[in-house]
Amino acid sequence: MDPATDFSTVQFTAELHRAARLIADSDYVVAMTGAGMSVESGIPPFRGTNGLWTKYGTPSMDGYRQFRADPAGYWDRQINEQIDEHILELRESLRNARPHAGHFAMVKLVERGFIKSVITQNIDGLDVRAGMGDSLIEIHGNRSRLRCIGCSKRTDLNDFVPLFVPDPCDECGQPVKFDAVMFGEPIVPEVMAAAREEIDRADCVVAIGTSATVRPASGLLWVARHRSKGDLKNGRTQREDAKLIEINPNPTKLSSICDVVVRTTAKAGVTALLDAVEQMRAARRDGRRPSVSTSSRLEPSA
Repeated sequence: MDPATDFSTVQFTAELHRAARLIADSDYVVAMTGAGMSVESGIPPFRGTNGLWTKYGTPSMDGYRQFRADPAGYWDRQINEQIDEHILELRESLRNARPHAGHFAMVKLVERGFIKSVITQNIDGLDVRAGMGDSLIEIHGNRSRLRCIGCSKRTDLNDFVPLFVPDPCDECGQPVKFDAVMFGEPIVPEVMAAAREEIDRADCVVAIGTSATVRPASGLLWVARHRSKGDLKNGRTQREDAKLIEINPNPTKLSSICDVVVRTTAKAGVTALLDAVEQMRAARRDGRRPSVSTSSRLEPSA
């Protein structure tokens, strides 16, 4: 075996073991997932070498303002495909995408109590399709739903574009749009509040497949890490910083402040993590020394 490859595998196994131990020793673990979780289902990212913006150019950043100015015109363009090429490609990839093993492993991590909640930045709805229930917070919304811009009432679309211009909200009369957050649109306050509440409760946060650059969602990771540096206003009590685990094949802005960094893809990392924490639990239950085995599917990234 190549010495470099051997060292990489040993290091990967050691980091995976550390991640499993951190999770097992924590009381409230929260996961945050990003685009890296979606790309392995065939959904291209916006940025990077194969990103939609790299391919087609950066789009206008005032989409929400344009929608507010002319909702009917916006929907007419969507339905008749008079829209940017990157949106057409994204729409097609969303239609064809299927949850991968990492999505199903994440559901099991939640069902078995290892992770309490998942905050996803993705709009593809793959977590829901994999079986994730109320423990999921879709901080940027879900492209297969509609949402009223007034009262935030949501309805399932069951597709990624309606056949006809949607009627105004039957609750408040305001226009409806895709639930996915548009450029220039604030995150729905109650969704952001729910995500912040989970981050405040967490003593360990697992960041999976996120570049940690998209604000304000990524800012939650820094809130968790630097909690002890906050002030004590509004009755807040000072708490210890949350432990951070990163699963990502590439270095990110987050890497330097993480307690554990597992250099692999989201799919491989989450499935490996499920195996590792289950082995850790079994070993502790049986009074054995915990160990994490490797297999052909638990490999570090190249």
